[in-house]
Amino acid sequence: MTTHSKELALNDREFELLLEGARAIDDEWERQQARFGVLVAGRLGLRAGEITHMSKSWINTRKRRIEIPSERNCEKGRDGGICGHCEQAAKQMVEYNAINVPEARLNLLQDGEFQALRPDTKRQLIVAHRRYDEDELTEDALDDQVHTILEASASSEWDIYETLTGEAESLVDEQDLTLEEARSQMWRPKTSAAARSVPFDWRARVEIMIERFFERFDEWPVSQSVLGRRVKKSLRNAHEIDEETTHCHGLRATAATHHAGRGISTLTLQSLMGWAQASTARAYVRASPENTQRELHQANGR
Repeated sequence: MTTHSKELALNDREFELLLEGARAIDDEWERQQARFGVLVAGRLGLRAGEITHMSKSWINTRKRRIEIPSERNCEKGRDGGICGHCEQAAKQMVEYNAINVPEARLNLLQDGEFQALRPDTKRQLIVAHRRYDEDELTEDALDDQVHTILEASASSEWDIYETLTGEAESLVDEQDLTLEEARSQMWRPKTSAAARSVPFDWRARVEIMIERFFERFDEWPVSQSVLGRRVKKSLRNAHEIDEETTHCHGLRATAATHHAGRGISTLTLQSLMGWAQASTARAYVRASPENTQRELHQANGR
């Protein structure tokens, strides 16, 4: 059965117990990395890949924010090459980056291009292309639907659609990516929305941990798999919880749950976490029992 990261979110007591477990690590080098990783993931909501590619240059000391860039050269692998995490991401980029012409047309339509199309025509074209994207239509069936849509429209819209198809073909050619090209673009955040500013001055403990960590290190010094081991060791040391209770991504869900329960808005939570869709943040806000209790008290004068 699939376990969603939201199910692995820790409550406030469990999070404090995990921090106790991190502080109980004997080796001072490992202990500092564990505490940093747990706090930055579990309170600021950074992804494991963001933590392990973080450097001192990301810390805006004046504005008290972590500035996550749109890309950064990864040299954390063997002989200064990219790390295993980035190698896997590069292979996925090559696999998923390739798109066909109908998919490219849909992207252009959804991005607000081709405003000369009548709104109703554009809406029908988007719906037809989405049905193709969801495997409800074959490409031939899509072409038939497009023909029916444009048949009822002005003749100029045929010309606009041909221009749209030409731009889609160009986009497909541009997206033809080799593995070496993908490797050269590593590291990069999971999505464009993940390149963001994350304030850290709202909790003194987090602020001091970031300051102390980057007084000692210029960047995260070990791999992503080591970060996972540091979290597991902290879990093993902790009372009342075990190493199956959560993991790095579960700590990110811990941060989202923590902030949602304190009443921050959907848009603020989306911005903090770097989610592409507001619906993800909305799900955390709606699922928060603290929010439910707070609203019931307000509604009933408590």
